[in-house]
Amino acid sequence: EQDSASLGELIGDEDPGYEAAVDHEVLRGLVGELGERDKRILSMRFFRGMTQSEIGERLGISQMQVSRLITKILARLRDGFG
Repeated sequence: EQDSASLGELIGDEDPGYEAAVDHEVLRGLVGELGERDKRILSMRFFRGMTQSEIGERLGISQMQVSRLITKILARLRDGFG
C-alpha cells in the first residue's frame, strides 16, 4: 500500500512565530512614525529601565508629564494595531 499525504499534511501547520513576526514589523513601522522625543522617551523607559522621574529630569519636565506622554505614546501604538 502506497503512503499518501492529505492536502493538510502537505500544506503544513500555521507557524506559531508568524503572528509575532508580523506584530514586530507593524510595531517597527509605528515607532518609526513617532517624533524624536517620543522615541527617546520609549527608549529611556523600556530599554534603559529609567523611571518616569529620571526621564523627567533628563528632559526638563515633570514626572506627571512623562506619565501622560507615555500613556499617549502607548495608546497611539496600540491604535496602530487596530
